[in-house]
Amino acid sequence: MPFDSGMFGSGLGGILGGLFGNSRKPYDAAMQQYQQYGQQAQQAQQPYQQAGQGAIGDYQKWLQGQQDPSKFINDQMANYQESPYAQYLQQQAMRAGQNAASAEGTMGSTPMMQQMQQNAGNIASQDQNQWLQNVLGINSQYGQGQQNLMTGGQNAANQLSNMNMNMGQRMGEAAYGQQAGRNQDFWNTIGGGLGILGSFF
Repeated sequence: MPFDSGMFGSGLGGILGGLFGNSRKPYDAAMQQYQQYGQQAQQAQQPYQQAGQGAIGDYQKWLQGQQDPSKFINDQMANYQESPYAQYLQQQAMRAGQNAASAEGTMGSTPMMQQMQQNAGNIASQDQNQWLQNVLGINSQYGQGQQNLMTGGQNAANQLSNMNMNMGQRMGEAAYGQQAGRNQDFWNTIGGGLGILGSFF
């Protein structure tokens, strides 16, 4: 049987394509792209996840401090100091009362002294109440802030989990494509070799 140069050339092309061709190359590029995307996405989410994790302990401590409201209020009130503004108002009220008593001729009387004490007490009570409301508001904002950090951290963790699952699926598909490309190159080489052999028969 005569030598078939067409079959020989086709077989040689199959061998060379199988040996030097890279049918898995598109999948290699896809793998690199998936890995790069995954790393960037994870880096973007990690600060939020870490902030959320860091807030858990602080939030738990904050909740423990709220378990006994009376103790919490008493502990806060132990830090109360009368404001300079309240002291100023008390001084002004005392001067006004003394001036009025002097004009009426009741200076030093029991009713005048009682009225001045009541005025001073009212000013102190309002100052104390305002201070406590400020403390409670700040405390509430702190707890809400810690809760917000945890919620953001949980959302970031969920995003990372979803990304990892998607990434795993895509990487699996790319790995399957890589193996299919290797198989194709192998069979191209075998087919090319058989084609060269066939060209002699």
